[in-house]
Amino acid sequence: MSPLLLIAFTLVLALVAAPRLAGASWVVRAPRLALTAWLVGSCAVVAASLLTGLNLLLYWDRTHDLVSGAWHFCLDSLLGRHDAPAQVAAVVGLVTVAALCYRMGLGVTRMAAVQRARRADLRMLVRLAGIPSPVPGATVVRHDQPAAYLMPGRATDIVITSGAVDQLRAPELHAVLAHERAHASGRHYHLTHWVRFLEQAFPGVAAFTLARRQVERLVELCADDTAARSAERIDLARALVTMAQPVGAGGGLLAVSGGDSLERLHRLLAPPRPLAAAAKACVAAGVAAVAVAPLAMAMFDRCCGSWVPAALSL
Repeated sequence: MSPLLLIAFTLVLALVAAPRLAGASWVVRAPRLALTAWLVGSCAVVAASLLTGLNLLLYWDRTHDLVSGAWHFCLDSLLGRHDAPAQVAAVVGLVTVAALCYRMGLGVTRMAAVQRARRADLRMLVRLAGIPSPVPGATVVRHDQPAAYLMPGRATDIVITSGAVDQLRAPELHAVLAHERAHASGRHYHLTHWVRFLEQAFPGVAAFTLARRQVERLVELCADDTAARSAERIDLARALVTMAQPVGAGGGLLAVSGGDSLERLHRLLAPPRPLAAAAKACVAAGVAAVAVAPLAMAMFDRCCGSWVPAALSL
């Protein structure tokens, strides 16, 4: 029963919940909560898939000792101590877990190689094009097009073009820097890397592509909200208009003009009402339920096996 529950849970999350969350209107009112929902949901899909495979190994009574140790598996298989359904379930579970681990390992390897090459190229560009910075906490590079972005690495650096320094007024430049610092303090690179990794590891899963797009959108809204605490929204909106066409410095950068610029501009000029506390509590409860659901479903048969017979005997 547990494998069926886990499979159904995974399909509902990927095919129903993800599209509905992407189209929900409340996310612009509570982007941090929506960001948490996407991250928890993507983790739950991966966890449920892995637990499906593991549960198939443990589901049949006679396959419990198959996972007690490699030598037990080999010895029992050679002696034929397990019936055919148990062996089929064990093989299916093992193949599922191995395939998921392989895809995730391949995704990690490929993404790490791309990120290392990208960081090296960007840092070389900054070293070659950088000029003495009149902007505290940022590196200025010569380019007529105004742009600003956060460069990934062990120590995240803000890079801003000379065009931005020349064209933005002081309050607008302050708002831009506040936005990029919000990305750094919120560790948004780690969040976007996770969903990009899932998209690369499982390129055929539409839910992970949707998650990557939504997380990249939501981190910009979160950074706008954080920047608005120390800068005027109108200044950030003006800077966003000025920097509508960013420098092509490479994909994956958290640029100040990233995300849906029109949505961000409208939200900065006409801030939506915050989501009501009761609504936030309901969404948070749903997210928490999604987080614990895979493990609860994996344990369903074990728990029911103890209390259902007792209840029926009453």
